[in-house]
Amino acid sequence: MTAAEETKDPFADDAWRAAIEHAAGCLACRTPGTGCETGEQLLRAYEDATRKAHAEGGST
Repeated sequence: MTAAEETKDPFADDAWRAAIEHAAGCLACRTPGTGCETGEQLLRAYEDATRKAHAEGGST
């Protein structure tokens, strides 16, 4: 991860960890061409937290 991608928001870090841990154990997440509603929700939570952290911190 580059410095531009890093966030200091602990929620974003927790959200990323939850998404990765889910994907590691989910056959649907690990299978190309399939979808997983839970995995998508976790990824959106991470993206939202990261956007919020960047907006509050003024990062690009």
